[in-house]
Amino acid sequence: MSAASERIASLVVALALVGAPLPAVAAPAKSEPSPSSTSAGPSAGPSAGPSADTPSTGEPGVGETAPAEPPADEPAEPEPPQDDRTAAAASFLEGSKYYELGQYPIAIEKFERAWELSKEPLLLFNLGQAYWKWFEVDPNAEHLRRAKQNFENYDKRMRGSPGYDHTEVHRFIERITEQLVKAEETAEARVERELRAREESERRRMWIEHERQIVTGLNASGITLITLGSLTLAMGLSGMIARTANKIVLDQSSGGPREVNLNTAEEDAKRRRGFLIGGQLAFAGFIIGGVLLPVGITLKVLGGVRERRALGRKKDKKTEVAVSPDGTLTVRF
Repeated sequence: MSAASERIASLVVALALVGAPLPAVAAPAKSEPSPSSTSAGPSAGPSAGPSADTPSTGEPGVGETAPAEPPADEPAEPEPPQDDRTAAAASFLEGSKYYELGQYPIAIEKFERAWELSKEPLLLFNLGQAYWKWFEVDPNAEHLRRAKQNFENYDKRMRGSPGYDHTEVHRFIERITEQLVKAEETAEARVERELRAREESERRRMWIEHERQIVTGLNASGITLITLGSLTLAMGLSGMIARTANKIVLDQSSGGPREVNLNTAEEDAKRRRGFLIGGQLAFAGFIIGGVLLPVGITLKVLGGVRERRALGRKKDKKTEVAVSPDGTLTVRF
């Protein structure tokens, strides 16, 4: 629709709202739609109503239904007061300006206000166009539903009016229905994708929680075994020191292989028991510590590796195991 036609349409609706006599305006010529452009879209500006290619003969054509006559017992709506119709015309003209600026939510608000004041059916057509154009900016399926509802209500109120041709409105409704089906399918796919993402996120969260428990168990077990291994190694070292000390005392007290033993039998037996117990402690401590300490270190390293893999954490310090030249074992975390 051209800019001149849009201004004429706005003038027609405004005059209809205030109740002034309508001037005779020639409708703009309309070309027949080509077969490749069977879909109809919302016009660039608000319209006073659908255009008609040919005047209605009053008889239904092929594939058309006869206009439904309004029920005889349905009471006619009361005529709005003149002040309301004047306010409705002002609201409509203001909404038309916002429509041309592409501010469709504000235009719809103004058109709805004009409709509440005047109950002019042509405003339902403008509301349908505004909601349809709004969908092009904000692809929300609800905009299409409201556009379809307004076009259907407009068609319902205009049925039976002299010269009314519902062909264009029905073409709009069919086009909106097709768009609505696609939009709802897109919405369902989006909802399904969001559900899958939430399920995946929940599975990921549960897996991370499970891994965190495993990591905590590995770290705790590793630290415990490292501690016990270190204690048993210390016990073995203490046993070795005790064994060595008792051996030295026994050698000195006897004065050598051919010397006479100066200690009493009780002292000598006590030293020999200490020598034997020290050896047993040293043997047990070195064996147990030699098993527990490497296992504990391995568990601690596995816990750190699994934590970085599962939780994505990167630690600045890494677990290091080193043996100094004097034989001391050093573990750094």
